[in-house]
Parts: sequence; structure tokens; C-alpha cells
Amino acid sequence: MGRTVFARTVLGTAGLVAVLGGAVACGSGEARVAGQVAGESSACAQIRQDIAAGRAVNVGAAQNCDQTEFAALENQRQAARAKGEKPAMQISATCQAVNTRAAQGDPALDFGLAFHCRQRERFANTTNAVSGLGPANKISSLCLGERAKKARGETVDAFTESFCSKEEAAAKSAKSGASGGSQGAGRQAPPTRSAAPEPSQSTAPAASGEVVCPGSTVTLSGEAGAPAASSGTLPVGTKVKVTNLDNGKSTTVEVTSVSGSCMLLNDAAFEQVREAGKFLIRRARIERVG
Repeated sequence: MGRTVFARTVLGTAGLVAVLGGAVACGSGEARVAGQVAGESSACAQIRQDIAAGRAVNVGAAQNCDQTEFAALENQRQAARAKGEKPAMQISATCQAVNTRAAQGDPALDFGLAFHCRQRERFANTTNAVSGLGPANKISSLCLGERAKKARGETVDAFTESFCSKEEAAAKSAKSGASGGSQGAGRQAPPTRSAAPEPSQSTAPAASGEVVCPGSTVTLSGEAGAPAASSGTLPVGTKVKVTNLDNGKSTTVEVTSVSGSCMLLNDAAFEQVREAGKFLIRRARIERVG
């Protein structure tokens, strides 16, 4: 399959969540490929094999495979949470294959695909850290790869350096804080609630009535209490109207905490707009109303 060239696009956390709206067709008549899992298209299994082997793949198709796999994993996670379990958020098998190559600093890996999976990885890491299921400020596979490139004496472009240097600084600061806390008498660093904003993320407040998180999907933050939302883009105190375009249901809630995505609803708010048996809203309209 020929290499597909894509312009570099800064997605940010909001953009990361937005890509979940894609889908991959799963033909029932396709021949099975080695490594294919039940219910998966042979095309996605083949893409994973090509990525692992260092071959070029169609980036859009690979991202769609990740989106479908992640949605299935997230449905399973939320179903487990509904039973009182506390599973960690996972990333797809496709992005696992991509991240393995990214961590090696593989120059043949498409940057757009590597960046897409880097955003997925950071979203999962941040979500797990907030839930107490993993360490905060982990360095992404893509930036580990950039570190490996530097060690080999290879050039790292300014764009990649701009966000990887922030990851390195955050990780170093967290490590230093943990070390200082162990030496100080009773001193404890405040918990990290979210990752630093990506270079593309706007910190300017959205105007009332403006659509925010365009194209985003919405899932649960796992927080209890009265209907509320959490966001990594909008400031605490912002009021938003979230509409599930698949069933027309909507709810207006206030952002009360910080998360690693553009918009998450707590359990009570999600119940007001969800479809029965669904733990993910694929098509959502999110408007700032106050």
C-alpha cells in the first residue's frame, strides 16, 4: 500500500476526543488475517501487522481502526465501572503498535499517525492519573523517541521539541517534587489534575452561545453528585449545554472540575442524555451558555 502523506495537524486534547467520531467498515466476508481479533475487520489486523513490520500504511485508515478499537475498549471500561469496578483506560492495539515504533524514534513512521497516537496515549495517562490508576506526567512514546533521536545525534524539529520539552519538564518537576516530599517533614505536593495544555489548545474563554469542542464525543468522568461536567479546555464555572445528536436529548451543566479532555460528564449528567446501554456519545453538540 502506498504511503499517504498528510500535513501535520496540531490536535490538542479536544481534537483528540473529536477523532472518535470515525468508523471502520467491517465486512463479514473478509478473509481473516493472523492476529485478527473477534469482530474486527481484517483490514485493521493487516494495518497493525504493517505498522509492526515498519511498512507504510494509509494514515486515515489506521486512525479509523484506532477510533473503532478505542470506542469498544471504552464501552467495556464504562460497563465495568457501572458494576463498581475501577478499570484503567486503555489505548487501542493499533496505537500500541504505533507507539512501539514511536518510542524507538523510527524515522519511517508517519508523524501525523504518531502524533495522533501520542494524543490518545496522553489522554489515557491523564485520565488514569486523575483516577489514581497511574502516575501523572508520564512522557509519551513519541517524546521518548525524540529523546532516542537526540541520543543518536539526530536532529529533532522545532515543533516536536516545543511539546516534548514541556513533557520532559513536567516529568522532571513531578520527580523532583516527589523526592522533596520524601525528605520534607510532612510536606506533600498538590495532586496533578491535568496535563499541560497542548500547543494548539486555546486558553481564551469561549463566548456565550459559541459551540466548543466541535465534533467531540462525550463520555463519563466517573464522578458522582449532581449533574456536572469537567473540562481541560473550559474554566471551572463555565456553563455548557450538551446535546446528544443521536437522540436529541440535552442537558445544561456547570464545569466543576478539570479533566484531560475537552468535555466529560459526570454520571448524573450523562444519564440525562445517554442512549440505553451506551457509554459513549459519538455525536455531541457542546455550547457555552454562561
